[in-house]
Amino acid sequence: MMNVNGLVEDKKSIIVNGNININQEWHILLCFDDHYALPAGVNISSIIANNQNKFLHFHLFMQDISKENQEKFAQVVSENVSITQYYINNRFKIHANNTKYFPISACLRIIAPLILPVEINKLLYVDSDTLCLNSLEELFNYNLDEKIIAAVPDVESTQISQCEKIHLKYGSYFNSGVMLYNIDNWNRANISEKALDLLNEGIAYKFPDQDVLNLLLKNNIYYLPYKYNRITLLTVGGYQDHQRTNDETVFIHYVSGSKPWFRLYLTPIYQKYIDISPWYNSKLLLANNNSPSTTRRYAKILWKYHKYFQAFFYYFLYLKHKLTKK
Repeated sequence: MMNVNGLVEDKKSIIVNGNININQEWHILLCFDDHYALPAGVNISSIIANNQNKFLHFHLFMQDISKENQEKFAQVVSENVSITQYYINNRFKIHANNTKYFPISACLRIIAPLILPVEINKLLYVDSDTLCLNSLEELFNYNLDEKIIAAVPDVESTQISQCEKIHLKYGSYFNSGVMLYNIDNWNRANISEKALDLLNEGIAYKFPDQDVLNLLLKNNIYYLPYKYNRITLLTVGGYQDHQRTNDETVFIHYVSGSKPWFRLYLTPIYQKYIDISPWYNSKLLLANNNSPSTTRRYAKILWKYHKYFQAFFYYFLYLKHKLTKK
């Protein structure tokens, strides 16, 4: 088993009820840097809101988090909810070929099973760009004795591209945005070390940690229903999350750069959970700073609907952003 000593720069625990046995809690993992702090906090708030009277323990693996966001995470703690913050330093490395489009913090879930308390066996990992809409009780009751993880098969377009690319049976490629770990089985199979070896060989993967986990975990996956990871792509003013969910949806997953914490993509569902989080008064960016073309597309939509003043305003923002990037 690999040595992860020295990667945790600091660890801070906010335990609400010290009398609760660690095995009575549902353990939930999120991994993120400061760019994803707000959505991580909103996601945590949504999980708490839909799992009242359950003992929840959030394990937050963080990199380069501002003091302001650290303090806001401490405010999330409430009755029956505990948080442990793990500050991971820059000694954690992934080959540059696999960090061009994905933050290195996304790979922290690979080493989490080696760092968490040994008493924890069942662990739920969720991406920061997911949102919980229902109870997790059924999910935590799944039996994983014979498997390493439980996860949801990815969408058809990803199955077509990735199964052929990494030589998997069609339909078997899972999306790693929601994963239920059997940590004992994970560590016995030495998945953390094997995954990091693959990521650091220099081969560029389209979906780095997701691809290597699919390679390593085939035949050791319990496939979950789609309600646990309902993949959704937002468009400006489209509100696709409302269209894609129903009363049974547990997690909705906002993929691509069209995230609901940008004003152009903000939906009523996401606003509901921002409002109950410590980030309720945060000023949201208009759009992803790395995608100014989104603002230009929005200007075109406004022009189409004869909202000329607003169209000029957003096109001006697009030009301003483009010029400042030169």
